[in-house]
Amino acid sequence: MPSGRRAVLASIGTAAIGLSGCLGGGSPAEPTRTSTATPTETPAGDAATLGDAVAVDGATVTVSDLVTAHSVRYLSAPDAMDVHPADGDQFVFVAVAADGSGTPPAPDRFGLVAEDARYGSGIEYLGPARVAAPVTGRRYGESNPEGFLGFRVPAPLDAESVAVVLGSDGPERTDTPPDPGDVVAEWTVPPAAVDPLRSPPPAFSAAADVPESVPADEPIPVTIDVTNEGDGPGVFRAAINQQGPLYGAEGIDRSLAAGESATHGTTVDYYLDDDAAPGRVRFAVVGPDLSELFEVTLDGGGTPAGTGTTTGATH
Repeated sequence: MPSGRRAVLASIGTAAIGLSGCLGGGSPAEPTRTSTATPTETPAGDAATLGDAVAVDGATVTVSDLVTAHSVRYLSAPDAMDVHPADGDQFVFVAVAADGSGTPPAPDRFGLVAEDARYGSGIEYLGPARVAAPVTGRRYGESNPEGFLGFRVPAPLDAESVAVVLGSDGPERTDTPPDPGDVVAEWTVPPAAVDPLRSPPPAFSAAADVPESVPADEPIPVTIDVTNEGDGPGVFRAAINQQGPLYGAEGIDRSLAAGESATHGTTVDYYLDDDAAPGRVRFAVVGPDLSELFEVTLDGGGTPAGTGTTTGATH
């Protein structure tokens, strides 16, 4: 295995270990993150707020660290990322931890209540994928009693009060919240944490610019022009996936106010750590309104397995 690929895969492995930790990754445009450092145990049925630990069926359940977002970046392969936008909605993530002698409650028992509207847990596209932003780690479940739960809600959310609820045992009801009379625990969201949910969503347009060739001893410049054409602030999330001859992934996060434009510059240069530069490098740039595959010739590098150089887009 070339040294460059070893370095890239080692960095991916380190990132994967880090993803198993707590929620994080808040940003100025998506600022909501609410937690309590030292929760106290509250009996089921009593009023609780985010960060409180509640005793339920022999288990101690804590819901904390609320994070709002309009897109999710996740590992779609061990060395590649993809981005799932909320498409005019927004995502709400919370950290859930369950311990004790009882069985951790199943994720489908949780729901989010906003005034009279109810939303079930689960973001249909992600499934068991490991998320990299705006939170890190895997979905909470009986086999993973410390993880995140995600809810998809409208943007803006027309509600003054929001709470995370837990229903009693029953048949599995994926993406279906518990009935009001079936709630055994409830964690209220502080008013300050509800405010960002009432903001209109962003809407991003983006384009990537990459040269057709560069000298073999220089990195490949990548420029991404982004505009937030929506009525609310947000974070533009994207990823660069190197697809050959070496493999690796880089996440991109850029906060933009409504109507703001920005240019993000980065480089693809994993191959510079290799023993010999290849003749060409392939990589994809993915994100909201962005899905392009590039193939760049390295002048002075190895002989490409073919002739000609293309820079094109795939959809």
